[in-house]
Amino acid sequence: MFGGCFPTRQGWDRDKEKKDNKELQSYWSATKQGIEPRSTRQPDIDAAVKLSNDAGKAFDGIKLTFKE
Repeated sequence: MFGGCFPTRQGWDRDKEKKDNKELQSYWSATKQGIEPRSTRQPDIDAAVKLSNDAGKAFDGIKLTFKE
């Protein structure tokens, strides 16, 4: 294919690729800290990190509780 570009009706979209890579990097960073966001979407990642920072414990988005 064409090296990491997403096809759209207007052509190839590198911005979508950059956004996706940024979200995946944020998700990876959160999971490395022990935080488990509900999804790989940026708002879910940001919410999980904020909850974890406020509580002082890692948030588990699957069980919606804090890890011990």
